[in-house]
Amino acid sequence: MKQNDTVTIGIFGNTGKEDVKKLLTEIVDFLVRKKTGFLVDESLVKISNSNLRRHSAERKKILSEADYILSLGGDGTFLNTARIVGNRNIPILGVNLGRLGFFSEVSPDEVKEYIPKLLQKKFRITEQVIIKSVYKNKVFYGLNDIVIDKSDSIRMIETDTYYNNEKVVKCISDGIIVSTPAGSTGYSLSCNGPVVNPESNVFVITPISPHTFNVRPIIIPDSGEIKILVPQKTKTRITADGQKSSIINAPCEIILTKADYTIKVIKKIHSTYFNTLKKKLYWNVDKRYS
Repeated sequence: MKQNDTVTIGIFGNTGKEDVKKLLTEIVDFLVRKKTGFLVDESLVKISNSNLRRHSAERKKILSEADYILSLGGDGTFLNTARIVGNRNIPILGVNLGRLGFFSEVSPDEVKEYIPKLLQKKFRITEQVIIKSVYKNKVFYGLNDIVIDKSDSIRMIETDTYYNNEKVVKCISDGIIVSTPAGSTGYSLSCNGPVVNPESNVFVITPISPHTFNVRPIIIPDSGEIKILVPQKTKTRITADGQKSSIINAPCEIILTKADYTIKVIKKIHSTYFNTLKKKLYWNVDKRYS
């Protein structure tokens, strides 16, 4: 991020969504009228009808000059944008063109109203923890979760999970999800994991379809080290945020810890987590009394 008084907005987005093209044109026209500096990811320029060549930039340039990032798409796009931003400490505003939009809470209709608030700094920032996984020389980072599962095999896998070298659970299942609080409403939730407030300093360990009744999700402090052993020889997969994955050959050992950086997410000033749950997941909404 540059160190002067002018503001530059970097724009990333999902090139596979038709709505992104239209929204990008509207945003660019608005920024030009407001004489606000901006840089557009090269991949977006290729799908746009606008003449954006002079505003096109490589990601390295965007990340070195942008004060804020716009992520146009759904939560999957936001997760990808967060991976691109990494440890560069640039706040990200998600514009939701997807379904749920837990990270991307600003709608396309609101974005032109919200951009001036960026310039006036009328927003709040939540810092989301990142989980780091290490297997040999492979390092993955997840804003939502890291998943160790059975790859394409029809057989279940055996895992031994440790926290600070103390065995927590031995499990035969389809795999293990280790999620951040922000990721607790994702894959973990669909496997009966708990909903965790993003301000909590914890990780959630959730088995995927365990072959026993006495194995349940568990919440642990994020200050320690999680070690997952896959003792049997089997093809195993590790995946970060459902997007970046690698096949690893068991027996193997994966170490998971809290990363040394966070992702800054731009939120509306008056939005709250529980309001988001009600709006997105109909949390505690009883139609009998509505």
